[in-house]
Amino acid sequence: MPFKEELNVIKRQLEVLIKQAEKMEASSLDQHSKEENQFTTISYSGTITAQEGRRSWKPASKTIEEVLAPDSGSLANILSSLGHKQRIEMIKSLLQEPKNAAELVKELGMGTTGQLYHHMKPLLHAGIIEQKERGGSYSIAADKILPILLQLAGAAEMFESSRYLALEALREEPEKMNMKTEGNFDANILLFSLIHHAVQEHEAGHASKINIYLHSDGSATVSDDGRGIPVSLLEGTSLSRLQDVLTDVEKNYLEDSSNEKAGIPVAAINAFSEKLTVLIKKDHRIYRQEYHYGKALTQVVPIGETNETGTSISFLPDKKVFKTGFHSAKLEEKIKELQGLYPDLSLSLQ
Repeated sequence: MPFKEELNVIKRQLEVLIKQAEKMEASSLDQHSKEENQFTTISYSGTITAQEGRRSWKPASKTIEEVLAPDSGSLANILSSLGHKQRIEMIKSLLQEPKNAAELVKELGMGTTGQLYHHMKPLLHAGIIEQKERGGSYSIAADKILPILLQLAGAAEMFESSRYLALEALREEPEKMNMKTEGNFDANILLFSLIHHAVQEHEAGHASKINIYLHSDGSATVSDDGRGIPVSLLEGTSLSRLQDVLTDVEKNYLEDSSNEKAGIPVAAINAFSEKLTVLIKKDHRIYRQEYHYGKALTQVVPIGETNETGTSISFLPDKKVFKTGFHSAKLEEKIKELQGLYPDLSLSLQ
């Protein structure tokens, strides 16, 4: 091929490459524009299959401005209409399948239909729940299913944050907890409660020894040789069962016992502690996690191996709330009382 003709071929190839490069650059800019737009637009759609059949929602979107447009009072009303434990339980149940009043009362343990109707009434008036015929089954209104699921999905993403909001609310009103002796907040009550939680493990037939330590920095440790609080993940979350116990004031030290004797929940003790460290011996491993005023500073971390089992919790009470520290004489009296009640349980103060 003559040199001039070869040069023309190369030139044409170069022009093609330049055009392709320009297209790629334009596509990249368009994609970049779309990515930027994602930060100002929320898109959503959904498909759900129920007994009534399969329902799909066409893709929709709202700008951030549209989402934030309703006044705060209206938004608060919408969120608060669902922000009640029993209403949420009703909605979750009806999302699975329609049910009549008797079935809901039995499933949710409400006791009477009066309790059910008390919470059902605002949901019916708001058009969130509907009853097609008098005395018939209740169901979630078809046009409200996706919005409710989106709200629940968003709430699930904030699952851990909700725990800390509840603990912080508790910290703001310590008077709600039974932590006073002679009018003053008493750190000994926290320690006694933690000991009682360990005693419950003995009552369940799993712990034979409890050791209590008072440290020079004003903190205390309660250690038992029970089963150890579970460290596996809580179903449907990324939260460990250990963190669940330590951040939910409704939870007890043991999942299978009542909280009547335990006094202050472990999560409340955590909330009122400047620092709390928990060690779990379980499944041939030692796990550790640290907290500050109820907020986890670390994940549950394996730090060693062991053939032992048990739970050890060390905590430093909030000095802004508890003006005085632990009283060894009171503690010795409590231990003597417990030894009389549980002769097979070894308790020691160190």
